Amino acid sequence: MSQTMKCLIAAGALLIGASAQASAQTIRLTAVLSGSEETPAIVVTGATGTAEVFVNLATQAVSYKVDVFNLPSGAVGGHLHVGGPGASGPVVVDLAPPPNISNDFSLSGTVSQSALRVRAEQGIRTWEDFIQSLVGGQVYVNIHSAVNPAGETRGQLTVSPQ
Repeated sequence: MSQTMKCLIAAGALLIGASAQASAQTIRLTAVLSGSEETPAIVVTGATGTAEVFVNLATQAVSYKVDVFNLPSGAVGGHLHVGGPGASGPVVVDLAPPPNISNDFSLSGTVSQSALRVRAEQGIRTWEDFIQSLVGGQVYVNIHSAVNPAGETRGQLTVSPQ
């Protein structure tokens, strides 16, 4: 094997290793939002949605994209709540939809520790606590409406392959 070929193989191995390391630093979470996920009471609604959240472990930034469909009345809030499947929990991060937006819309952005609402009672004292709860499946997305101010459509975030 020629020296050039050995160098190309070594360079390729380094490139593969570097890209695997870079992707390992980002965790993708997804959720499907529906009224049947609301708790303590199911909400009968035509509103649905999807959410995709990326956690950059190196920078601790959390990026999100939430797509909402068929919201029948104006949105009054959108949040990340701490709480497991089937459990209600408090708001930890605001997603801030435009006031009274309805029908189909998207929310997207990037948040950092300055966005955190500390919830010591639930073990969320720091941004790191929030990240651990998020990656551990203990955070959900909730879109609140004028008709259902406690929540119209909800989805539990779970780790998904990239």
